[in-house]
Amino acid sequence: MAETPVIVISSSEKDVGKTTIGINLSAALWSDRYDIKLFAPANSTVDEFMSKRLLMCSQCKINMPMPQIITSLKENYNDKSIIVAIIPSSENERYSEIFFKAHTLISLVCEKKDLNWSFSHPYINLIWQTKKNAAARGVKQFNWIVVQNKYVNENNYLNEDLQNMSKQFGFRIAEPLHYRNAYKYIENGYCTADMVNYKQIFKMSMDDVYTRREILNLTDDLWKHK
Repeated sequence: MAETPVIVISSSEKDVGKTTIGINLSAALWSDRYDIKLFAPANSTVDEFMSKRLLMCSQCKINMPMPQIITSLKENYNDKSIIVAIIPSSENERYSEIFFKAHTLISLVCEKKDLNWSFSHPYINLIWQTKKNAAARGVKQFNWIVVQNKYVNENNYLNEDLQNMSKQFGFRIAEPLHYRNAYKYIENGYCTADMVNYKQIFKMSMDDVYTRREILNLTDDLWKHK
């Protein structure tokens, strides 16, 4: 059986939206019929999402796809499985073994302070080790994507920094994710990807449509290195 893809969502700083994007990305993938395994240690937002999602399924009498919460990556999964790992920024090194199994690494940044990277920075050092591990596993080109989250059109001050650091550290830059309220639907147990499949319950606004498109573009980036 082929190695189960592992998508690690991380950052060097906290409060950049890893859980919000991780759940929205998972929802887009299960809409493509993937079997999502979610690794999110000590994450109360994920716990609340799952609780609200179960409640919505019960109240609306629907059967929405549910990610399976896992506590390790040691199990055998089916061919349609994808593991999405949301790593707390304060515990990146503690979960280095999760990084070392990654198929794709998504690094989120919001502000200039989130890019305080150098070759001696612990986060960059962890990524170098991750790349070496991927090479030892036979991965020809490790897929590292940096995404600017909570982007505002009038404030594109990170673009030049990202372009310069991309050449320095060897990551790809994904399209930015705008600051949209639709990403926060996870507080109610669903995402914009769910809204398409359950139109009898949800009515999508144009903002929802744009949000879903951004996440779908990000899912496309997951496979571009192949």
